[in-house]
Amino acid sequence: MVALLSPVMALGLLVLLFMIPMWVNDGKLAGMISRFERHPLPPKTEWVGQGEGSVALRGNGNHCDYLARFTLETGLSIPELKNYYDRAKIVGIDGDRPYITMRAQQASKPTAHGVQAVIVELSDSTGAGLDLRCH
Repeated sequence: MVALLSPVMALGLLVLLFMIPMWVNDGKLAGMISRFERHPLPPKTEWVGQGEGSVALRGNGNHCDYLARFTLETGLSIPELKNYYDRAKIVGIDGDRPYITMRAQQASKPTAHGVQAVIVELSDSTGAGLDLRCH
């Protein structure tokens, strides 16, 4: 029984060695998403659904890229929305400001009331550490 337990424990520790860095980075992403969602929305703006995010290596290099995407309905123009979020004090992954972009959702034209769907994306990067998704 003890001989069987040792390989099982070793395998469990090996799995934890690789999973813990992923869980840590997932927590960092969840924190950035939460900080964005807690920030007051601009005027004439509402949430559409929930935000989503991912941690991965995008491009080349040895780093983790964090991406969070949100859909908003707004009566503001893209430049007005960009100006609002350029002034917002939203903290990214390691305390710096994330890169924030926005674009009108495809096939979304302002309605008669001037409301359009806009996709807002936050992106940030850190060192890869031991997260296998980032190598």
